[in-house]
Amino acid sequence: MADHEGQQLTPREMVRAHLYPALATISTLALVIGVVQLAPISQQARQFNACIESTADAQQAMLKRQNSPTAKAGRRSIADCYGL
Repeated sequence: MADHEGQQLTPREMVRAHLYPALATISTLALVIGVVQLAPISQQARQFNACIESTADAQQAMLKRQNSPTAKAGRRSIADCYGL
C-alpha cells in the first residue's frame, strides 16, 4: 500500500485491508453458483410451458371439432404434461 511503504502492518490493518476483496470474492462466487444451479430449473420450466401450450392447443382444437363450448382444455393439459 502506498501510504504504508516501509512499515509493517498490524494484524488489524491486514484484516481491514483484505476484508472487502475477500468478501467481494465470496459474494461473487455465491452468485455464480446460484445462477448455475438455477439453469436446470429454468430449462425444465421452459419445456413444461411448451408442453402445456402444445397440449392445450391440441385439446382446444379437439373440443372445437366436438362443438363443446363449455369444456376447458387447461386442466387436462397439466395432467398430461405431468404424466398423470
